[in-house]
Amino acid sequence: MYQKRKISIAISLMLVTLLSTSIFAAEKITVWTWYDGVLGQVFKQLVKDDFEAKTGIIVDLVTVPVADMNNKLLLSVLGGDAPDVVELYSNQIVELGVRGALENLKDKPNLNKTLEQMHPGLMRQLTYKSAVFALPGEANWTWTYYRKDILAEVGAEVPKTWDELTALSTKLKARKMDIYYDYQGDAATRSTGRLLPFVFQKGTDIYSADGTKSNLDDPEVIKAFKEFVSLFKDYKLPLEDPGYQTFVDGSTPIQIYQNWYYSLFERSAPQLAGKWDLAEMPGTKRKDGTIDRTNTGKMLTWAMTASSKKKDAAWKFMQWAVSPEFTGKFSKLTYETPEKWRLFFSTKDAIEKSPFPDAQKDVARKALANCVMQRAIVGGYVADRYVDFAFNSVVLQNANPEDAIKKAAKDSTTEIQRKLKEFNRMISKL
Repeated sequence: MYQKRKISIAISLMLVTLLSTSIFAAEKITVWTWYDGVLGQVFKQLVKDDFEAKTGIIVDLVTVPVADMNNKLLLSVLGGDAPDVVELYSNQIVELGVRGALENLKDKPNLNKTLEQMHPGLMRQLTYKSAVFALPGEANWTWTYYRKDILAEVGAEVPKTWDELTALSTKLKARKMDIYYDYQGDAATRSTGRLLPFVFQKGTDIYSADGTKSNLDDPEVIKAFKEFVSLFKDYKLPLEDPGYQTFVDGSTPIQIYQNWYYSLFERSAPQLAGKWDLAEMPGTKRKDGTIDRTNTGKMLTWAMTASSKKKDAAWKFMQWAVSPEFTGKFSKLTYETPEKWRLFFSTKDAIEKSPFPDAQKDVARKALANCVMQRAIVGGYVADRYVDFAFNSVVLQNANPEDAIKKAAKDSTTEIQRKLKEFNRMISKL
């Protein structure tokens, strides 16, 4: 009896040891996300029920306000306590990657298979030379919101081109109404974000293909800039607008905004149900008569820190976080919350898997397919401010548009080449 009890105790101790070893052996990664509130609750539950359950990898989710994310990340990298995975806006990625804060993903297993699921125009802001520094998550493109009832009253259609938009603007002004065009970004990128569609629709770019200088002095870019500033200088489109309020009261019945405003209008103005709709961003007529309606925007992305000691586990999480399986579930569950968020993701089948209204899915598919992100270059984030300087000098100070944008080209090139020299040692390793 005593011998049996000894054996039983020994077996129990072995089981406890095995269980303890299993628990302590479970891999754990730290992930910084900006998802908070209702979105954060849904995200956390999916991580637990889906990712952790399938992989056995434990995720320590830390919510960091998006405004603090960049600075906090740099401080954590310097302090040696950076997370394994971090959620960042796309315009920060290459600057952080070149500085050595983010892992180059180019040799990660199944990278090409993962990227094949994404719209190619979205990757321009996440890559530099041969390096890939992040995977795209939520995609915010730009399109047109319009009041169907008001346009019917004035006998007008939603504008398909910029020429149609300016003609309609004159007609609306006669009725004390207007059109608002904005790009939701910080002060340095706002003017660039509004200029880019004009530039892309002319088949060019604001930076040279090799990323070594500005292209703002290219004849086609100059023409695009003149057309852009003319909206505000000659046709007096409002520089600022309350947005939601004026869309509801009808004083700006056409508003060009990013797609996340859809949830705001839908949720906060139920009295407008059936009275408003969507269209692609206005475009530029090509020589063959077709209309180029390329738009731009920004993304939330997933990046791995270069200092992570659990890169295999971090890579598994990143692949899961951008997979059609996850984004489809996340879209559905966030819409089912009381806040009814409409989230839009970067995968080619994102629209099909989302609970977006069927009647508007075709516009959403086209807008996503026509979304081209700004090409990332070293020094580009700082160089963008010169576009803003040029815009303000023309619209607010009556400067000559061509002189202003050429000066911006010169100043941008100086900034880019200064940064290239500063980071040459790091760039040469890519």
